[in-house]
Amino acid sequence: MDSSSVSAGYGCSDDSTATPDSEGILRPSRVQRVGRVAAVVLAAFAQMWREHNRFRVVWAARMVTTFLFLAPIFLMSRAYGSEGFAASGGGRDFVTFAAVGLVVIGAATRPMAATIAYFRNANRVGLLPALWTTPAPRWALGLGASLAALTDAVVEGAIVIALAFLVFGPSTQAVSMLAVIPLLFGLATFWGLGLVFGSLFLATRLWAAEAVVSGILLALAGTVFPITILPWSVRWLSYALPHTYVLDALRHLVLGTPTIAPLPVDLAIAGASAVLAVLGGIVLFRRAEREAARRGVIGLYT
Repeated sequence: MDSSSVSAGYGCSDDSTATPDSEGILRPSRVQRVGRVAAVVLAAFAQMWREHNRFRVVWAARMVTTFLFLAPIFLMSRAYGSEGFAASGGGRDFVTFAAVGLVVIGAATRPMAATIAYFRNANRVGLLPALWTTPAPRWALGLGASLAALTDAVVEGAIVIALAFLVFGPSTQAVSMLAVIPLLFGLATFWGLGLVFGSLFLATRLWAAEAVVSGILLALAGTVFPITILPWSVRWLSYALPHTYVLDALRHLVLGTPTIAPLPVDLAIAGASAVLAVLGGIVLFRRAEREAARRGVIGLYT
């Protein structure tokens, strides 16, 4: 083999082929690393999707649970009326206000829970050590699982919207395309939190934290009622939750409800929380996986 063929096989300028480091060890190129991450994400996505959606009864149950989800909202709107609700900043339509909040919280918290559930289940069945040999970042596994859960949530959200359209009629409110911005911020924030809770699981084997977060958001973030009806003794907690501003901006852009802060402030807080959650989640997860490997607890079922 001449020098030209060696250069062609191991050239340092081609991002699509492996290149040797200073010690002569071949390292994957940038394209290869991205390909490995994508393959791991798709594999985790496919696994979670097949586990949760391969039975027809699951889809039938979603239709039933969606009806049970909408019925109490409709009955509450009839029981309490809309005058006081509108005066508190919730708009004239309690049903759509609550439906938007519950659909969004499901789309945000289910991917968060799926990240930790993926590692917990892999640990329970003894697959976690094998997953740790994957030639890609381990957070990619959590990303694939969370995308599968997000797809589930999108399907259920579409069912909710379709049934609401059929039962309550179409909405006359013009929806701004900017609504996708706070939604993406919220999804990124909870994916980062999923990595944080995944880190806690690797370090402590505790896995119920996401249920606590979901309960807090349901009670304090304005999911099914405006936070303005809360007394000041607890309302300050609502202002401290980034998800409050995600819902506030989203409802303003979708339903036209008044905001608790100027829209640019809502978006700035939501965007900053997304960046901090993702970066913090990746950093904590990397530290937790190194510590778990050092202590030899990867795959230890407790």
